[in-house]
Amino acid sequence: QIRIPAIDVRTAVDVVGLDAIGQVQVPEDVSRAGWYRFSSKPGSGEGSTVIVAHVDGVDQGAGAFYDLRKVRPGDTVTLTRADDRTVTYEVVAREVFDKDRVPLRELFSRSGPERLTLITCGGPFDPASLEYTDNVVVTAVPVDSAQQIGETE
Repeated sequence: QIRIPAIDVRTAVDVVGLDAIGQVQVPEDVSRAGWYRFSSKPGSGEGSTVIVAHVDGVDQGAGAFYDLRKVRPGDTVTLTRADDRTVTYEVVAREVFDKDRVPLRELFSRSGPERLTLITCGGPFDPASLEYTDNVVVTAVPVDSAQQIGETE
């Protein structure tokens, strides 16, 4: 589960992978989020934990990350893992990237300091392609994760 109190998000998180063309899958139900299974596990101590969700859907309305663009540094995000342990993060950045310029290698890196990366669509909607032109990316860092999940896995 993911909780983002500042934007009233509390939703289930599915495990997702890659689709047939090599892009990260996003749950079909726009009310749910997806943990990219090839990213770091929450609380692992290293690398990026990537959570994706829809901003909205043509016939489903507002998605889980509809208001992600309103998240600000200092807001908290709490993930509840499958083992019921929680990891709380503090938002340190919110950025908007043209979909053609998203720094994928950096956002999806499994090395470096532990961080949470939340991704959804944003910017103008292009009716020709039926897609948004941008991605909204929120980065958060753990708040005392060692105390929350224990020193060992």
